[in-house]
Amino acid sequence: MAVLPVEKIQIVVHKSTKDEFLQELQREGIVHIAEMEETTAQTPALLGRLQDGLNQLAAYRKRHPLSMFFNMKRTMSYDAFVDSARSFDHAAVVARLEGIKTEREALSTHSRSLQDDIALLNPWKPFASDLESLREFKQTDSFAVMIPSPETMEKLAEEIAEIPHSVENVNAIGAARYSIFYVKKEHSGQLRARLVENGCETTDFRSLTGTPAAAIARFGRELKEAADKMEALNEAEKDLAENIRLLEATTDLLVISQKKSEVAAALPETMRTANITGWILKRNLARLDRLVQKFSLVFYEKIEKEPGERPPVALQNITPNRPYEMLIKLYSMPDPREYDPTPFLAFFFPIMFGLCITDAIYGILLIIISLYLMRSVTGDKSLFKILLVGGILTIFAGAMVGGWAGDLFEYIGYEPLIRFKNTFMLFDPIKNPMIFIALALGIGFIHMMLGIAIEIVDNLRNGEYGQAIFANLTWFIILPSIILYFSIFGSSPGAKGVLEIALWICLMGIIVASHPEGKSSPLDQSIWAIIIWILWYFGTSKVGELHQFSYVIRLPNHVLFALLPLVAIEIFRFKYAKQVLGKIAWGFYNVYGISNYLGVLLSYVRLMALGMVTGVIAIAINKIAWMVMGIPVLGVFLVIIVLIPSHLFNLIINTLGGFIHTMRLQYIEFFGRFYSGGSKPFKPFRLETDYVEIK
Repeated sequence: MAVLPVEKIQIVVHKSTKDEFLQELQREGIVHIAEMEETTAQTPALLGRLQDGLNQLAAYRKRHPLSMFFNMKRTMSYDAFVDSARSFDHAAVVARLEGIKTEREALSTHSRSLQDDIALLNPWKPFASDLESLREFKQTDSFAVMIPSPETMEKLAEEIAEIPHSVENVNAIGAARYSIFYVKKEHSGQLRARLVENGCETTDFRSLTGTPAAAIARFGRELKEAADKMEALNEAEKDLAENIRLLEATTDLLVISQKKSEVAAALPETMRTANITGWILKRNLARLDRLVQKFSLVFYEKIEKEPGERPPVALQNITPNRPYEMLIKLYSMPDPREYDPTPFLAFFFPIMFGLCITDAIYGILLIIISLYLMRSVTGDKSLFKILLVGGILTIFAGAMVGGWAGDLFEYIGYEPLIRFKNTFMLFDPIKNPMIFIALALGIGFIHMMLGIAIEIVDNLRNGEYGQAIFANLTWFIILPSIILYFSIFGSSPGAKGVLEIALWICLMGIIVASHPEGKSSPLDQSIWAIIIWILWYFGTSKVGELHQFSYVIRLPNHVLFALLPLVAIEIFRFKYAKQVLGKIAWGFYNVYGISNYLGVLLSYVRLMALGMVTGVIAIAINKIAWMVMGIPVLGVFLVIIVLIPSHLFNLIINTLGGFIHTMRLQYIEFFGRFYSGGSKPFKPFRLETDYVEIK
């Protein structure tokens, strides 16, 4: 339940054993390497080729349904992982994949060209002459022209009447006419211009030979041959896809090797040695000793950290609390001087999450889904464990408010189920929402007070006694005292009198001493505290009379005369008193901070709001589903079809909302009281893979 202690170390490695030592150090994964020279990392050509090959085979990879959301690595031992990668002839497979890719691209380009030629020739299929003959005239040009409409043809005939030419009509498709125009070369430009001006399109047959019909048939055969070759390439690629797992292992091994090479290149070096400066958990020093002893030319020592240097932070918690470290890492790692809030997060997070959903059946579904994901997904399972515990608390919260897929038991009408629900139900949040609001505010108040208490402990531990007492302990007393004063002890004059004294002392402490800046004289602070208290007492007494409120402790009016000597003393001690006046200005601002506490407390009402939303939507789903129950024969099936996906959708949406809003309450309302964070996480140099989970 704390930040793990770390040691700064320096390892000196002879260059002859540097690569071998780094490989073993990477496998151990115990040293956070800190000081390295900047280098420009370049991806090895082979690694790029392997990744391209895997992308090429991606369509053949057998995907788990959850792979869209989670990284589904397969598990292997380190030795099996290394052996499988090194014994695999990846170079031949990659070369063959590259060859297939090149051939496929060439075939695709050729096929597109053939398809374009067929599309070009189709309208000219009735033309019976060899296309090459159109290019053999010495004094005549020929144009293959598409005329969009008969109207255009008539207009064009008038405009080119004076140009000597002849026309061979080849085909008609709809309104369009396909014709060959023959004209002497000296009139070719003039005719072409008139054709373009009238919206006609000329067709260039380029180097095509044979009649259009023969060319189309020839291109069709070539297209079929290309398709057959493409199919053969696809089959060959499919056969190579059997090597996906080996390619993945090889890629991971190469990435590991690349990472080691990058670290090796970035280490500071002398003529004969490389220096590794970093951090290690104290508990792992024995492992480092054993590793160093394997090498005769490696030495390490513990060194002092630099002034102001902040070490990386690693957390240690008991097993039930460990999944919630994920939420700490998402926010920020704690300062080494701060208290690790993970245990409190582990207690409050599932309670608040459960209140956001408040449906027992939804809680059961969350447990089932979480257990399935924990078994199916490799790697960090913290999120699923958080959801599992949240599901358990959701069952209790749902049973408390009678939420079992909304009011599904009432619609089913089975009496034992209704009695079972009523046995555990404490209140109906729709009929008595104030109970739910009070519950949410109560949990929020405890949560807020705990944050203040942790800040008091942190202040005391770091020697900030003034802040601990006047900026935090005062509020820790004031906030519950106000509630007790107007509720439980409202009819007890003696208790109210004690609370009044405690409140006055705390308020004066906040006003005259809560600001940490400056060192004022305790005498002047005490005098000003008495002056402000007297003014506060009589001022609030007058205001209280207007609202039929009065203090239990009564002071006579002549106490006001005590202000005269106190003010006189401060006038004579003005050079000391003015130091207090600056703190008092900030102190009054800090008293105004009670509105901030009120805003924080009201934020917890969202627990009730989200819980009510989940229940109301579930009730609406049930009502809609039972509207189709009256349909003969299909009614029951339609009810099931409506209920299952609708309730699952409600569960998913409100689980997401509950998780996010619960995190917000932890991060902003709770951590905002005492937690600053800002440390770097402890990230040891270790084996990191994308496809294989190494045991």
